[in-house]
Amino acid sequence: MKGCVFGIMLIFLVPIILAAVFIAKIFMKGKAEGWKGKVIDKSHNSKRGSFEDSKKIEHFYSLKVKMEDGKERNIAVSSQFYGECSVGDIIEKPKGAIFPKKAGK
Repeated sequence: MKGCVFGIMLIFLVPIILAAVFIAKIFMKGKAEGWKGKVIDKSHNSKRGSFEDSKKIEHFYSLKVKMEDGKERNIAVSSQFYGECSVGDIIEKPKGAIFPKKAGK
């Protein structure tokens, strides 16, 4: 009987553990990455909630950044950081940091 209970618990625990490991790997990969680039565009999109949540509006802020290697990336940022940045600003995300910061003009 104890083996059956353990087997059932294992069925539920394995997916949870695998999901946690996957999320941790993604987080650590992003944290280990460092980059620097120039803001070339800003975009703000909003999305109205579903039928039950029709009054709720979600806001998404992103900066289009031209990296030092010439590639362009869209970086999702907070509304506060979005407001602080202007086209032409230099931003960077040092290795080990979670969020980008302004590096100058």
